[in-house]
Amino acid sequence: MENEITQRRWWLELFTEEDGSNVYDGNYFTVHSEFGQRPLVLVVDVMKSFTGEQGLTLAESQVEWPTSCGPAAWNAIPQMRRIIDLGIESGWPIVYTTGLPGGGAFGGTVKGERMNAVTTMDLPGAVDIPDVVAPLEDQLVLAKPKASAFFDTPLASYLVRNKIDTVIVVGGATSGCIRATVIDSYSHGFSTFVVEDACFDRSRISQGVNLAEMHFKYADVMTADEFEALAGRHKA
Repeated sequence: MENEITQRRWWLELFTEEDGSNVYDGNYFTVHSEFGQRPLVLVVDVMKSFTGEQGLTLAESQVEWPTSCGPAAWNAIPQMRRIIDLGIESGWPIVYTTGLPGGGAFGGTVKGERMNAVTTMDLPGAVDIPDVVAPLEDQLVLAKPKASAFFDTPLASYLVRNKIDTVIVVGGATSGCIRATVIDSYSHGFSTFVVEDACFDRSRISQGVNLAEMHFKYADVMTADEFEALAGRHKA
């Protein structure tokens, strides 16, 4: 089964013979995370400034929202919906993050925003979450000033208070806010899972390389199908 799953990981193909095709071979990089008793789904930055409007090309989407990931975001949203629904059906908490309006006061989330008094997050509608994955009234939404969902937010306190031991991460962008959040989740001691087809990035190579790096160092990266099967085995 493990060999079959490995063969389906398209992002491994990004590592060529010149890079060393066996750079992540061996038991050191194949340890799996433990799926705990108290999981939580973390939906990172699925908001208009990162998704843009549905049906546009990436170039068209970036005219209005320069930070948009365009079609990649909308392709991932149905899988996010699956994981959110699974969490709700299973009784897991669901937490959302967005950018922080006025975040320019903190230097913005990326270095290009440091020189601007107004960032993308300050534009009307920037932090709106698409209706198809919008949070319910009782679900927590945290505004964060930087890439990681843990940085200068009460997320860690919320996880500890609710005895969470496992964090399932979906959203975008994979090379930025997802990776920063995953590293901090692992660093705080939580078992961490990334649902790859429920995450998005504006660049396929950034998506693939960061999925691989997270999988081998900080988290278990799997498809929505694989994750549903894993969760089902732990319910049984």
